[in-house]
Amino acid sequence: MKIDINTIKSIYLTVYFNNTVLANATGFLVNYKEEIYLITNRHVVTGRNNETGECLNSKLSIPNKLGVCLPYKIDNSICWKQFVLELIDEDDNIKWIEHPKYKGKVDVIALKLKDYGEREFCYNLMTNYVVNITSQVFIIGYPYGLNINPHIGKFGIWTSGSVASEPILDLNIKGEQLPVFLVDSKTREGQSGSPVIYYNLNGIDYERNGISIYSGTVIHEVGIYSGRINKDSDLGYVWKWSLIKEIIENDK
Repeated sequence: MKIDINTIKSIYLTVYFNNTVLANATGFLVNYKEEIYLITNRHVVTGRNNETGECLNSKLSIPNKLGVCLPYKIDNSICWKQFVLELIDEDDNIKWIEHPKYKGKVDVIALKLKDYGEREFCYNLMTNYVVNITSQVFIIGYPYGLNINPHIGKFGIWTSGSVASEPILDLNIKGEQLPVFLVDSKTREGQSGSPVIYYNLNGIDYERNGISIYSGTVIHEVGIYSGRINKDSDLGYVWKWSLIKEIIENDK
């Protein structure tokens, strides 16, 4: 047996203000037109609740750096290298890319990575798979910043959940319909920005026109997790996968 590639595709993030660690989070990579982008939540890089604007850190610190632990393949082994990305340029402009239409209302951003070419660890950006209500999905990330074996590398933890709202419908947030659906899952802080995938070892693929069965594992990217609707609920937001391409195409 070997480690599932999706366990490695989940990227461990450390949020900083200067040299002070503010939080841990999750991200993942996509490849678009030979460019590689890091995807995570907007609230991770702003340090603010995306709906209320409230500061998420008890010391009221706002992030200005993001630590990114990236996987590399050397011969038949995988190693990880830590990089620190500046979130704000010299003129106080943000370096991340937001959605061209919804702007900050969508809790998803992209950051272009320079000098990183490991496309094996990128997700398929062109997927447009729609899960069904009650479908089981998996959220792969780092709850509480937990890492299975820090002496070897960064391996994401799989949390299961079920689709709790009709995924073809947009969700009403603060009076506006936005491209997000709900999942019922026991997630915790640190999993913000995790990829959400449909994953079936038995090759079962639930398609719009019925069920197909394949000889291998079926994997579909379906969205980006961004946290629970409130601290007392197990319902969480999953932003639709199609948003990523729309955001990246806004890169100037």
